[in-house]
Amino acid sequence: MTGLDETTGAIVFFLFGVVFGSFYNALMYRLPIRMPISKGRSICPNCKHTLGALDLVPILSWLFLRGKCRYCGKKISPAYLIIEFITGVLFTVAWLLKVELVSAAFLAAFWSMLLIVTIMDYRHMLIAESVLVAFTVICAACLLWQKADIVNHLLGGAVGFGVYFAIHLLAKLVYKKDAFGFGDVELMASIGLLLGLRGSVETLGLSFYVAVIGLIVMKLLGKAVKRGIEIPFGPYICIAGFLVSLFEENIYAFYSTVLLGRPF
Repeated sequence: MTGLDETTGAIVFFLFGVVFGSFYNALMYRLPIRMPISKGRSICPNCKHTLGALDLVPILSWLFLRGKCRYCGKKISPAYLIIEFITGVLFTVAWLLKVELVSAAFLAAFWSMLLIVTIMDYRHMLIAESVLVAFTVICAACLLWQKADIVNHLLGGAVGFGVYFAIHLLAKLVYKKDAFGFGDVELMASIGLLLGLRGSVETLGLSFYVAVIGLIVMKLLGKAVKRGIEIPFGPYICIAGFLVSLFEENIYAFYSTVLLGRPF
């Protein structure tokens, strides 16, 4: 019980979401350059000027400043605005789906992890272990609070880790280098741990379908997809995990129908 009705809760979660989205922007800027999260206040990515309180109001500051730094006048990427808004929407959807604080918090934290990993891996080919650990701990605490089946979730993590670790080793043997990053292995272990055994298996299968679709889209857009070129696989895993967290029952029914010829 939270004492919040559905509408009020949605507004509160959206506001929390955009605030966290602003923090995620800072996180994704600092981690790749190994800048401590706790060190100093936020700065303009162009002129490095320390930003004031009025520069840091999520969404509104970017709009009022018309996407420019008030100190150097250079454009600030709309990606900052978009990430804040998307995070707000994700938090809102998490609440509307659950209308219960701990369950909604689990989804919001899980989706936050997927969002951060997707963007960082796409931009920098980097899956930060600290991000996985922090959000996995938060989500695991929610599961413990709800008295979830711990064995089921541990099995999910073990399967996710085991399958992707085997792929990691096989790719290394075939290509004589780390062709399939260990960060992907850790990511799949986290997702499997948080979604449980069935969710882990579904994510494993779906991630490769998502990857195929992603590569086809890249080809259609004229982007080079050649052998030997490194492609971040983390975003495909995250998209699959996101879809499973929303449609686990539907995906399970589809898999069982295709594999067994009938719903199982």
